[in-house]
Amino acid sequence: MQWGSHRGRRIILSDGLDETDVDECAALMNAEKVRETVASVEIGLSREVTWRVVNDYYLHYGKEHPFGIGFVFASGPEESQVAELTEMLSDYFEPPSDEEILAAVDSSHVVNSGDLVDAKRRALVRLGVGAPSDAEPRFLEKIAEAMHSEDERVREGGLWAAAHALWPQLLPDIESMSQGEVNPVLRDQASALAGYMRQEGITP
Repeated sequence: MQWGSHRGRRIILSDGLDETDVDECAALMNAEKVRETVASVEIGLSREVTWRVVNDYYLHYGKEHPFGIGFVFASGPEESQVAELTEMLSDYFEPPSDEEILAAVDSSHVVNSGDLVDAKRRALVRLGVGAPSDAEPRFLEKIAEAMHSEDERVREGGLWAAAHALWPQLLPDIESMSQGEVNPVLRDQASALAGYMRQEGITP
């Protein structure tokens, strides 16, 4: 889901905001809806919508699967203009800060409770979706740590976070999962992700 040569950072929508709010934002910008589709859950998305803001600049909305985390980002030919549009979107939607995104992972401690494990897994995926374009040490540490957790559901959350972040620095951890993960489903997912990253040249 990238139409311009430059893509801005994904902006997480706060709880309570959804596609309707993005549609209202697009209307205020006089943007034209040019694409909407039910995305493939295999790539971690259930919904994609794109508006043309002006010329070759676009506003994108996505809905992550399976937790339904909504996000927006801008794309276009000039990096400086994409950055300006990204700042405008951030001011409009007032997304959670990096500190809040990171704290949500820390506050979801894994105990013998399925609900808390699922909360941590969701927080990890949210962290991956909202990760900066380039690897940031605090985000990187939490994703890598999760992929080596003793709980396979947390490892799954870490792998999904890595799939959204797509940082080359995570490839060694992903490849480690593709070889040593005991859960065959996760092992296959890690192998597929590692293969995709190598194919696309996303390597350290």
